[in-house]
Amino acid sequence: MRITVLAATLLLTFAGGTTAQNLPVLVGTVGPGFTIDLTDANGKHVDEVVAGKYTLLVHDLADIHNFVLGSKRMQERLASTDVAFVGDMTFTIDLVPGLYVYACSPHFQTMFGQLQVVGAPTPEGPPQPLTARVTAKTAKLNAANITSGPYKLTVMDSSRTRNFHLIGPGVNRRTGKAFVGRVIWNVRLERGTYRYGNDPRLTGRLFVA
Repeated sequence: MRITVLAATLLLTFAGGTTAQNLPVLVGTVGPGFTIDLTDANGKHVDEVVAGKYTLLVHDLADIHNFVLGSKRMQERLASTDVAFVGDMTFTIDLVPGLYVYACSPHFQTMFGQLQVVGAPTPEGPPQPLTARVTAKTAKLNAANITSGPYKLTVMDSSRTRNFHLIGPGVNRRTGKAFVGRVIWNVRLERGTYRYGNDPRLTGRLFVA
């Protein structure tokens, strides 16, 4: 792992929170007292970040401490300064989902912290189609088991005495009893069970995984 001691002029590249390689910046500080911390480029303490590559800037302010960042899952060190070293160092680190620990080796029992790395959110695609039909006798959906995400729900109601009502996590939509026609709802369906049907008998079930 290449370690670069920063010159004072290079520190200006961190002012906006990214390096010349456009990597987000994490800042570790140890000393001069018995303190250790990990922050973002703006100085805000962090205990959770999204997986990816980062530039870690370490301010080591005492010759009796060091700064070590390691992965609990991989059981390896990603960055480390020497105890006798005083100054600034940068490391390029690749964080994968899991628990990380940073600490001062000589004083690890009192000088330590944790960093949880979570996976990046998966971009959602376009809304998936879902259809409900209401007749004089029934109110039905065209699916019983689906996955969570955005949906374009088309309700086709041909009854003047029945309606369509869908209720569940984050959703509570219905047509009127006298409504006849076609309506489209853009909804996001979360994991769980949704009930649907004609009020007040919501006997239908939609299971979202």
